[in-house]
Amino acid sequence: MSTQGRTEVGRFARQRSVQEQRGVLKLDQRQLFEQCQEKAGMHITYIRNWLLTVGLLGGLSSFGQNCQSGDCQQGVISGPTTATQKAENTAGNYAVCKSSSCQSGSWGNGQIEGIDAQQNIGTQYQFYDEDKLVDSNIAVGLTVAGMNSQVLQWVNPKYVQAFDKVTGQPIFTTKGGTTALPEGVVGLWSSSTQAECRNTSGNVQILFDRLDNEFVINRRVTYDVDGIAHYAWCIAVSSASDLSKGSTKWYAYEYKLDSVIPCLPSSNYCTKGSAYYYYPDWPRIGTWADGFYVTFDLADPTYSYLPIGFEACWLDRADIAKGAPSNPMECYTYMVPTAQEPSLIHSVDVADIDSATGPPNGEPEYFLSIVNPSDAQQGDNGQNVCTSKSTPCTSNQLALFTWGASGLTGPTFVTVNAYTPGCYDTSQQGSEDNTVCIPEPSTDVNDIGGYGTPSCYWFNTPCVDSLGDRMANRLTYNNLSSSGGGPNGAFLTAAHVVMESTSNQRTGIRYYILQVANGSASVLVNSGGSSGPPDLEDPNATLFYFMPSAALDQNGNLGITYTTSGAYCSSCQTQSHPAINFDVLPWEALSFDPPTLIIQGAGDEENASDWGEYAATVIDSTDNLTFYGVGEYFDTSQTGDKNCKKPSSNCLTWQNRIFRTSSGSGPH
Repeated sequence: MSTQGRTEVGRFARQRSVQEQRGVLKLDQRQLFEQCQEKAGMHITYIRNWLLTVGLLGGLSSFGQNCQSGDCQQGVISGPTTATQKAENTAGNYAVCKSSSCQSGSWGNGQIEGIDAQQNIGTQYQFYDEDKLVDSNIAVGLTVAGMNSQVLQWVNPKYVQAFDKVTGQPIFTTKGGTTALPEGVVGLWSSSTQAECRNTSGNVQILFDRLDNEFVINRRVTYDVDGIAHYAWCIAVSSASDLSKGSTKWYAYEYKLDSVIPCLPSSNYCTKGSAYYYYPDWPRIGTWADGFYVTFDLADPTYSYLPIGFEACWLDRADIAKGAPSNPMECYTYMVPTAQEPSLIHSVDVADIDSATGPPNGEPEYFLSIVNPSDAQQGDNGQNVCTSKSTPCTSNQLALFTWGASGLTGPTFVTVNAYTPGCYDTSQQGSEDNTVCIPEPSTDVNDIGGYGTPSCYWFNTPCVDSLGDRMANRLTYNNLSSSGGGPNGAFLTAAHVVMESTSNQRTGIRYYILQVANGSASVLVNSGGSSGPPDLEDPNATLFYFMPSAALDQNGNLGITYTTSGAYCSSCQTQSHPAINFDVLPWEALSFDPPTLIIQGAGDEENASDWGEYAATVIDSTDNLTFYGVGEYFDTSQTGDKNCKKPSSNCLTWQNRIFRTSSGSGPH
């Protein structure tokens, strides 16, 4: 996540009284157009196509129901709008290290070290990443006879490295290099025709497109025009799955987003003020039969980056995969009225094909999010956030959207076991957007508060973000068939962080398997209830579990990568510094296999709250059985805040560990 989207001062929800009750929102487009034109005092030609946001142009759909509980916000879907391709660039592959040190080795106990903040310090191949925001994620390529295959890793905001699936060695380097080095990604875009994509700002997610056997790098970047922030979408795909071949190319595209991101109400239709557009935060991408689909939050930079909804867009995968001119990017928005901000639905995950068989012909793309607690449980109208300090705020809904022949539709609410989002904070007025409460051994134990009281976020003490207000990274789609009681059908898997204890806000992991068909979903597995499997949490009720990512293998086994951390323990020989873990829930089982500790950290993150927010679990497309995962940890505490351009400052000591394992086998 960007430093703009989630800062150390936090993003706080505005509290406003709302008079109207939830109902079906129907707008006469011509009448609304004339009203807004009159109020703005502007000629029709000055009203941008983004007045779609209030249903002025194009097709508009709206969601409404006779709402009695849960999310009663009057969210509106508007669109479509389009952004044409600015340019396409075909770039050569990264230089590949050919020395023996880069071409021999093995995975030690099924693990390799990923990109770290400090590598080869003091040598000519020194690497030092001067960024605290890691956002590491991975994609796993297909193993093909006669070719090499790789795991591609990204760290925010600009570096990639590919690791050989056999030796585990990193392979990218500088031209002529004999030691592997993480490489900057911006060179894939043309400096003359795609200058905006040469910026190193923004969030990135990578994936392996199973349909075209290619790696995909998906970026949202920020660029400045006369002091105003503008945004572009930058996507690049490899021409082949083997990243060690000199003949592999990268097809890189840019789409400027001015025509698809709404203008801020305060900007007078993008004509005045210090910010014109909503901020496109938390980007996601998924491969689907008819294209790439991406989502991002619409955050208000004039109100502490509150999420007021989200945007979903379609990209022309068929042409992008070939390096051909692409059709325009097509987008829809889902936004709530100003008086009801922030949106209870945001940070929406988009389904990504994670099985050998893709969706059936005509199946719509799926999008899923949690629904943050509304004030309906306090006897209000359900159009604003829950603020209860005594009774924990809960939700029992997920929000499902689909994109088919009629574009983006939804939400359809899926009823699930009640949950309180991880670190949900009602201790201050407007603090419900804060999700930072995960302690480390360096956290002052006196600053670990119970529900409804200030916790470590509010004090000058180390504390980590749970991201409890959203689905964790990856919404996997698996179309499976088996005999003998195995899985049959199409499934979505997802996970998020929930509060397990009100006394200290201890967190665990809620997870789901939804069976889907024809745009509908039914709950197959839902943890945390009186029946079915339990949440993934510490059986000793001590450690905080957070930063999960879930995936399903072809036998229906659910694998989850997650991080654990705990407060200082005066009677313990070793402290519970953040650690990477992996566990598997076998198909139709009611309990997990014994957990696997991937690596136990020996230090804390003390100078920031952001963690590895795109932690990922993915299935190897070669056998559809091997889980790969990545997570963040520290051997040396990250403490520095001065002279941060020097490695010795300890301003940046973060590390990443990549691992692989098959269900029930442990790392291999």
